[in-house]
Amino acid sequence: MFAKPLIQSRATRRGLYETYDISGTSADGRYAWLLKHTLFRPLWRGGGLVEAALICFDRVTGARQCVVERESLEGPHLKQIQGATDWRCFSFSFGSGSFFEIGPTLLRGKLHAPGGPAAWNLHLERRDDALQPLPADFFYRLPWPRHKVRLDDCALGLNGRVRAGTLLMAGGFEGSTRHYWGDGYPHEFAAAQCSRFDGGEDAFFYGLSTRLSLGGLRSPYLGVASLKWQGRWYHFNQPAGSFRHRLEALDNYRWRITFLNREYGLDVAVDGGNPRITPWTAWHADHPLGGRSVVKLTPFAQGSLVLYRRRNGERVAELKSGHAELKTLLPENRPEGSGFTAEA
Repeated sequence: MFAKPLIQSRATRRGLYETYDISGTSADGRYAWLLKHTLFRPLWRGGGLVEAALICFDRVTGARQCVVERESLEGPHLKQIQGATDWRCFSFSFGSGSFFEIGPTLLRGKLHAPGGPAAWNLHLERRDDALQPLPADFFYRLPWPRHKVRLDDCALGLNGRVRAGTLLMAGGFEGSTRHYWGDGYPHEFAAAQCSRFDGGEDAFFYGLSTRLSLGGLRSPYLGVASLKWQGRWYHFNQPAGSFRHRLEALDNYRWRITFLNREYGLDVAVDGGNPRITPWTAWHADHPLGGRSVVKLTPFAQGSLVLYRRRNGERVAELKSGHAELKTLLPENRPEGSGFTAEA
């Protein structure tokens, strides 16, 4: 169980960017949504902000809707988070009357933003099927790596209604939670996750490739991945092997890599397709030290996973999906303004 304090207890001399994301996909696979809760504290220039964004997708029509609201973390708004110790039991009220609430069995909120209204009311079935991508607890307590991610629940069940602008979806959803914190995002990365595979395979995958900024230098590509299949976890996150994985492609809309541990190999290919056809979205992420990055995402990428034994090449599992979530950040994508949304 990953119960961790919020921004006020995790602030560093480098500032902080922290998100708690909850995602869902409808039972028929047509709709998907991402609910982002963000706390941001710059190294200077004031006390920071709290941000809530609801992004909805319709695979059939290609429609996307994004509604976002921000509030400066000053005065009474700062006091709202000073006693909070866990994202899984946290609420916040904006000055406009908007709010969000994350509880043990309920997820609800409402935004009154210029991009249109947004509202959600969902009952949660928490299974606490957690994943810690970094290999050991002490990595989450040390200052390095400066970018950390955990998934509190890889198999979250949700039932209710979600609306962003003109997109309304209701019923049952399969979802997950993802908690990220650090001094902004890395210099470059691709990350993918998937819990919905062809043939009804009971599996879950999460993996990433990243390059870190070390002063004026850039690290080699580092990677970690985990695959749960038939009740067993296969982890590819050994510290000594994080730079030995074989990255084949990483661009705005695709990611291909082979992960290796002592016994197994895992071939991963995730292709988000043409953003004019496949619904993509993009947003700006602020950096505590200054500057912004462009993060791109689709919940409808094509994914292929092949797990095999290294000693003889025997295939242990072969999984395919049209519902892989792919997220990318490339340094050449420049911010386009001061708003939340960016060009996908």
